[in-house]
Amino acid sequence: MAPLQGGFLILPAMRVVHDSVKAVVDAFNGSVTFYVFEPEDPLIQVWQRIFPELFTAQEKMPEGLLAHVRYPRDFLLTQGLVYAKYHMTDPAVFYNQEDLWMRATEKYYAAVQPVEPYYVMWQPPGSKTAEFILMLPFTPKNRQVMIGWIAAMCDPANYGRLLAYKFPKEKRVLGPQQVETKIDQDGFLSAQLSLWNQQGSRVIRGNTLVIPIDDSLLYVEPIYLQAEAAAYPELRLVAVMHGDNLSYAETFDKALQGLLTEGGKKPPPALPLGVKGEKFSTRELILQANQAFDNYLRLQGEGRFVEAAKELTRLQEALQQLAKQLE
Repeated sequence: MAPLQGGFLILPAMRVVHDSVKAVVDAFNGSVTFYVFEPEDPLIQVWQRIFPELFTAQEKMPEGLLAHVRYPRDFLLTQGLVYAKYHMTDPAVFYNQEDLWMRATEKYYAAVQPVEPYYVMWQPPGSKTAEFILMLPFTPKNRQVMIGWIAAMCDPANYGRLLAYKFPKEKRVLGPQQVETKIDQDGFLSAQLSLWNQQGSRVIRGNTLVIPIDDSLLYVEPIYLQAEAAAYPELRLVAVMHGDNLSYAETFDKALQGLLTEGGKKPPPALPLGVKGEKFSTRELILQANQAFDNYLRLQGEGRFVEAAKELTRLQEALQQLAKQLE
């Protein structure tokens, strides 16, 4: 995939809200300690003059506790929505709203909704270590391609630092909603999801994560299945995408391996029959048995005998369930 070749902007003045104080409650005795994270904030300076004994400097926070501090999601969401409009500095462009950014959308469960800020590990350009950040992707108004993203650093050394990354307009960068469409357009995966989403089970689409890696993006979406008789959903598939290459498997490791080894263009993976307590119709079991048999023949021909044996076991399970239904 060609580099996106966008650009970073550091946003030190984008302070719609302030993250001035962290309140920590001791779980043993209920005492509260207020750690000041923005001593230059005028409001907190006034409070410190009134109650000088109430506040504690950030430097005195224990290292073990400081390592777990996160930038608030609501703060970044508020700052991002303001930046989406006020990043336009040209008066004519601002008046006509020509470069208005919108929160990217995704399919979550069965409904389309705006993407919420999410935490990921990201290695900044020129850095040798990854950092914990909170990020939020954006798309242009009335379009689904990505135009950029903003992030708040969470690690102690750079805590509260805000960044904005803007993609070049001549590059086509997929947005989360377009990745969902790519998944739905995959013939095998679409048929499997439709099969699962019947008679006593429900397919749950998880959050689509856009993860920056060097000069490209990796998209990750977990897919869950919940039976009516089950209390909790069960992870069944993980779909990953890089550029136009799509791969999916039962785990993230396998999906990523398929993406890296063959660019995502590989035979359909062997998928589980179902979750415990789930009942399938006769037609569904026949389709699953046929899939297991096809996979068995393919794997045998490729010399992957261990995996072929697993498919043979799946075929046997499907036939056993069919026999019980026909009794």
